[in-house]
Amino acid sequence: FSLTVPAPAPGSPVRHLLHQPAMSANTRRAYQSALNRLDNWLAGRDLTDAALADYLVVLYDSGRGYGAAAQLLAAVRRVCRELGISSPAGRRTARALENYRRHGAGRGVGQVGGIRWEHADLVSNLAAQAGGIIGARDAALVAVASDALLRVSEVAALDVADLGFQPDGTGRLIVRRAKTDQAAAGSEPLFLGERTTERLREWLTAAGIEAGAVFRHIRRGGRVEGRLSARSARAIITRRAQAAGVSGRVSGHSLRVGAAQSLAASGAGVVEMQTAGRWASPRMPAHYAAGELAARGAVARYRYGR
Repeated sequence: FSLTVPAPAPGSPVRHLLHQPAMSANTRRAYQSALNRLDNWLAGRDLTDAALADYLVVLYDSGRGYGAAAQLLAAVRRVCRELGISSPAGRRTARALENYRRHGAGRGVGQVGGIRWEHADLVSNLAAQAGGIIGARDAALVAVASDALLRVSEVAALDVADLGFQPDGTGRLIVRRAKTDQAAAGSEPLFLGERTTERLREWLTAAGIEAGAVFRHIRRGGRVEGRLSARSARAIITRRAQAAGVSGRVSGHSLRVGAAQSLAASGAGVVEMQTAGRWASPRMPAHYAAGELAARGAVARYRYGR
């Protein structure tokens, strides 16, 4: 477990945490599961206030209810108490949890609404038409996330070195660190269409970015500085989608879900969808595109000739 202290030695309090006699078996299992998922997402990074706040965004976008966030923080606090150190949860985590409580209370595991290709294009176009450097950034962010089926954490982590521009006007993108790539070996190159690549070039040129983080904060006066967090990327996606009139429960995950649905509707198989989205198993893309896949199933084909 990657706290901001050296890894605990065998026999330290954290190693015995989940075997505490005062802790029920159900609580042990729940804490173990929550901490394992967090540890996989951290992939060896330190657990800081900012990282913990970003992970709450990941939980929210995956459809988990407020109880899952509260349970995770309880598990982190228990580990820290056993180690005799302060919890990394600070102001940023508190703000993220409050937003979670406000918008996610009463919600269980569920599927966010998908922003399909045609709607992603609309959202990106409207952001670009709004003008200015902010519009250029948001248009590029939405287009890239849709083409490459990116998680918000992957959008935030993109560097210029991860991009490649081709002579035919298209682009390529490498995801260096993904949820399913804990060794950070990087994905196979992902395809970016001509319009998406154009949006990306327009943003990089307007912001004067030649190296480092691709998507950055824009301060007063148009000053560009600092890598966007996953929370900020999610806020941009939801705000632009709402401004474009996209209905349903929209989150930072919506572009990824919608791209999977668009692939299925265009005839892509589950394995193709899994590869495009870098899912570890076919279960999630099949879940996201269940309606589209049903329309191509045996009954639809053989009974109704679809």
